[in-house]
Amino acid sequence: MSLPLDHQNDIFAQAVAFVNQTQQPIFLTGKAGTGKTTFLKYIRENSYKKMAITAPTGVAAMNAGGTTLHALFWLPFGTFIEDYPIQWGDQDQNIYNKHRLFSTIKLTKNRRAILQELELLVIDEVSMVRADTLDAIDVILKSVRRDMRPFGGVQLLFIGDLYQLPPVVQDREWQVLRNYYKSPFFFEAKVFKQQPPILIELKKIYRQQDDRFIGILNKIRNNQTTNDDLEDLNSHYKEDFVAPKDEQYITLTSHNRLADKINQEQLDSLDSKLYQIKSIITDDFQNSMYPVDEMLSLREGAQVMFIKNDVGEDRRYYNGKIGTVKEINIDKHKVIVTFPNGEEDVEVKRETWENIRYSYNKGEDKIEEEVLGTFSQFPLRLAWAITIHKSQGLTFEKAIIDAGTSFAAGQVYVALSRLTGLEGLVLRSKIPSHAIRTDFQVVNFMNQMEAIGDLAPILQESRRRYLGQILLHSFRWNSLSESLNLLVEDLEGKKIEQKEEALELLKQMLDKVKGQEQVANKFITQLYQLLAQKEDTDYEKICERSKAAVNWFIPNFQKDCLEPLEKHIDEWKVKKRTKKYISSLKELLLDFKRKFEQLKHSQTIAEELTKSDADLSEELLNWERPKDDQLKSGDDEKEKDTKQISLDMYLEGMDIEEIAEKRNMVAGTIYGHLIHFIGQDVEATDLLDEQTLQEIIAVLEKHPDASSSEIRQLMDLKVDYPAIKVAQKHLEISKEQDANPHVI
Repeated sequence: MSLPLDHQNDIFAQAVAFVNQTQQPIFLTGKAGTGKTTFLKYIRENSYKKMAITAPTGVAAMNAGGTTLHALFWLPFGTFIEDYPIQWGDQDQNIYNKHRLFSTIKLTKNRRAILQELELLVIDEVSMVRADTLDAIDVILKSVRRDMRPFGGVQLLFIGDLYQLPPVVQDREWQVLRNYYKSPFFFEAKVFKQQPPILIELKKIYRQQDDRFIGILNKIRNNQTTNDDLEDLNSHYKEDFVAPKDEQYITLTSHNRLADKINQEQLDSLDSKLYQIKSIITDDFQNSMYPVDEMLSLREGAQVMFIKNDVGEDRRYYNGKIGTVKEINIDKHKVIVTFPNGEEDVEVKRETWENIRYSYNKGEDKIEEEVLGTFSQFPLRLAWAITIHKSQGLTFEKAIIDAGTSFAAGQVYVALSRLTGLEGLVLRSKIPSHAIRTDFQVVNFMNQMEAIGDLAPILQESRRRYLGQILLHSFRWNSLSESLNLLVEDLEGKKIEQKEEALELLKQMLDKVKGQEQVANKFITQLYQLLAQKEDTDYEKICERSKAAVNWFIPNFQKDCLEPLEKHIDEWKVKKRTKKYISSLKELLLDFKRKFEQLKHSQTIAEELTKSDADLSEELLNWERPKDDQLKSGDDEKEKDTKQISLDMYLEGMDIEEIAEKRNMVAGTIYGHLIHFIGQDVEATDLLDEQTLQEIIAVLEKHPDASSSEIRQLMDLKVDYPAIKVAQKHLEISKEQDANPHVI
């Protein structure tokens, strides 16, 4: 794969290699304008690993093309301390220890599958992630994956600049956290200290070319600003500066209300027609994720800024580019933006942002993105002013910085580093020396990280270690025995034709799998000891032992697992009403087939380990895993999907009214979706209280041919139609089971 234009340099290539060819946790950082966003985009499009892209806030997640950490891990909002001594009846519901955390989050089958299959977790804008959040994620991953390595063995890619925006911590939260953490920054997390990431810093600055300005910015980052530097900056102080009409300055302020006030005053000063352009929002898209205001107020002559990069070939605009509205044509759904430097006008159309969630496609063995809702609007915002917080990641040629004495740590750097050079800087208020400060803990941490030195030998060793981990994973049998054991337990509680015969076969197979697991565990112990010898590791012996193991496992696995399961599916699929059981067997068969292919591929991995400079090609790492597109039901997939979405939201703890509001549907439709799952994931008494259920059933049994409206009349209109449907479904399932005691 080729590297993107302007990034064919050693550091960028090295960072890509660490992500794709190792399991090493990575902290990718760099000064403002060094291409961190470009790197994330490249990895998103050029990594074979099953990944999830996250960020701490909705807007940051939207910009990264992923989801929030809280949405992926279903984290409650509050403070997490793993062993916090919460007493029975403790009123502080905002503090979570491990027990309370797991009693709060609902890990459905699909959620578990995502976290179990995850190989790469990307956290963008990591400077805003708190230490306790990272520790909560670590606890969840270790539990779900049954792997006590940091983050359950998932590779972490942290992206961000610690010299920019810090995590948000309320005073009451810090009163608790301070007893467990030195600071709220993510690098203070306990899991971080167990396995520190390597630091990769992108060096080339693309935003600024002025060496003097770059030097001042570097000193601000490192708390090394001199009086001369301050004089240099404050020489741009112009208290009463008014931007010339033909020059497009943007004001950077510390508070939203100040930015809104400036934008509104400037907009009102124009005498052109006011257009109120409403966003088009579909399905689930929460307010906190809106990339711009829901209502865009525009006039011809308004100064605007693009809030998204152009996806066309010409790349006519970028996130942060400023122009002036020349024409607004609502009927044709377009806005024309012009620029003062003679560039060609841009015809702007609505852009669409997607709220996604991740799901695991077992048939394809992929983590996929599912669109939950969309937000469509012209990618523009008024640009006479913007807050420093919202300016992060943007580039301006001319800016007026107006923050007075309200600078928080890091805000001076964020504000100044938006500019391409000092010549475009105007200060509305002077910057005092005390405002230029970087948290000393950030400076100390970065100094420690930079002391690691040359990464080339670390990369070479990490590659081999990664191959070793893949080899070890090839002989892990625990997931197979767990899946087969769950299938046996599930079957014991069901009623299917020839159930005892099926149970006997599965239990025999489980005994064989557990026997193989014992052999595999002994071999893993040997293999781990061989790989743990950091000096003079005998890779030839590892290769020899691995081949011997594969030669034992493959025939035994085929004879005792694959062939009996395939035969069992063929014999039972012709029996009546075994569709769900056969579907479970096919999922297990797919796991068996993938383990079989993994065993064969492990020989190639072992051979590659013997080479001094292992070639970690994509073919080696992204080997062809068996696929099965037959796992999906033959039902109408669209209908199934919409019902499943409602069920997932219900299982997440939302009530029917909430689901209906978020999905822009009536409550009756949501009831219909959930009624479909009665007898599977939902009980009738989840939707209806027991007494009412029994009252309706009594009327239904007494009047079996009555319509729903007649049932309502018979019950004096005390119940509604959804309640009657719940009772009808419950009664139908009960009669079915009574009539067919040996069938599911």
